[in-house]
Amino acid sequence: MRKLAATFLIGLAALLVAPTARAQQTLAYGAAPDMQLDLYQPAGSGPFRLVVFIHGGGWTSGNKATGEHVAPSLVSAGYAVASIDYRKVPEITPQGQIGDTAAAIAYLLHNAAKLRLSPTGIALLGHSSGGHVVTLLGTDQTYLSRAGVDPHVVKAVIALDGVYDVTANVTHFPSATRLEVFGADHTAWRALSPTENLSQMQAHPAFCLLHEDTDRRFIEQAGLFETALRSHGETLRTALAPGLHHPQLVNRFGDPDLPMLPFTLDCLHQFLPLAARH
Repeated sequence: MRKLAATFLIGLAALLVAPTARAQQTLAYGAAPDMQLDLYQPAGSGPFRLVVFIHGGGWTSGNKATGEHVAPSLVSAGYAVASIDYRKVPEITPQGQIGDTAAAIAYLLHNAAKLRLSPTGIALLGHSSGGHVVTLLGTDQTYLSRAGVDPHVVKAVIALDGVYDVTANVTHFPSATRLEVFGADHTAWRALSPTENLSQMQAHPAFCLLHEDTDRRFIEQAGLFETALRSHGETLRTALAPGLHHPQLVNRFGDPDLPMLPFTLDCLHQFLPLAARH
């Protein structure tokens, strides 16, 4: 992984002053209480390019309020942000969580005109287990297809300290990825591992992966995922957040002096520019 250039960080920090922002709308995309999303938008008539944010929590906890750490800076930069809640284990399986997320994306796109969103391209952004969800949606695109979403609409997948190999996680970090979350079926572990799904990809979004080097729980599997993406010819951007801990990648996301926001905006500007491509 490489560090972002210092000149890029300094220049972007001078441009960004992110205001405090709260959700403008809370919307239900399904019948269950957790099947809701918070939609944050810039002022104006739009349509706005959309970033879909998936919170972490080890597949068992967390909620869409985490989006308040992420949305203000991205809204300030001109993007709409939808922070997605989803049902948790044990109420639902990890496969079901990914299905919930795909259903939320379908809801947003099907209602794009009413919600002042651009339906021509979106980005997915996830932290921790949310990073697992977005990279799996980007590699095993049957979830989006089943929800009625064309996988090609996803232009960028951005993961902050994501999980890319369920087998490695269950084997090496049993306290962090318990067997009761993923079960004991090794075939299911592989099917839920983004690293294992590259040959099945229907669309080819850009992958932007950022990790910290302090806790280092996921950095080894991140390197293996990056190698697999490069070997498969996928578009890849990587960065390191030195000296930060896993929760800080989302809790301090909006700090322009840290790598998370500049890296994310650089990825968005490259692959989901505010001026729509025709």
